[in-house]
Amino acid sequence: MDHVNIGIPMESPRPDPSPANKRRYGGVLPEERQRQRRAKLIEGALAVFGTKGFHATTVREVCVAAHLTERYFYESFKTLPQLYLATYETLREELMRLTLAALSQAEPTPLGLLEPAMRVFLEFIRDDPRRGRIMLVDSLAVNDEVAAVSGATARDYSNMLRSHLTQLVPDLKRDDISLDLLAEGMIGLNVLLAARWMQDGFAEPIDKVVATNLLPYRGLFVLAGAPRRA
Repeated sequence: MDHVNIGIPMESPRPDPSPANKRRYGGVLPEERQRQRRAKLIEGALAVFGTKGFHATTVREVCVAAHLTERYFYESFKTLPQLYLATYETLREELMRLTLAALSQAEPTPLGLLEPAMRVFLEFIRDDPRRGRIMLVDSLAVNDEVAAVSGATARDYSNMLRSHLTQLVPDLKRDDISLDLLAEGMIGLNVLLAARWMQDGFAEPIDKVVATNLLPYRGLFVLAGAPRRA
C-alpha cells in the first residue's frame, strides 16, 4: 500500500521579478510547466484514489502525494471529481493503447484475438491494483459524469468486440439475437470476473482467469455453428 509522505518538500510558487522569467523558468515555458504539474497531480491521484478511494480523499492529500501546493491543484482542476475523471481517462487511454498493441500481434481468429486482449486487461489491474480500484470499483460512485465515461469505456470495448465477432464469425449475424446486447453483456461479464479476481487478492493464477473468461466465448462460437431450432 502506498503511504503519503508529508515530510517531502512541495513545489511552491516562486517570485517572478523579471520580464524574461515570465516566459521561461529554467528553460521551460509556463505552459509546459503547467502540463508537468497537471501530470504530477494525476500521479498523486492514482496513489491516493487508488488506495483510499475517492470518498476518503482530500485535495490536500493529493497535493502532498504530488509534491505540490494546493494553489497548483486549482490551476488545473476545479474539483476532485474533475481530477478523478482526468485520472480515469489517463488509465483508459493507456489500457486501450496496450490492448490495440496486443491485437496487432495476435492471431486473426476469434479466440486468437480475445485471449491477448483479456490478458492485457487482467495484467493491467494485477500489476497495479490502484488502476483496478479507480476503473472498476469507484468509477460508478463519483458522479454522473464519471459514471457516463465509465459506461462509454465499456461500450468502446463492446463495439470493438462486436466488430471482431461480425467479421470473424459471420454466423453470429442472426435475427433471433441482439449482437449489441450480446457484446455488452460479454464485456460486462469480463469486468465482473476481473473485479472479483482483484477483490480476492489475485489469488487465482492469471492463466486460469483467462481460461475462465474465454469459456463463454467458446460456447458462443459453438452456438454460432449450431443449427437453429424451428
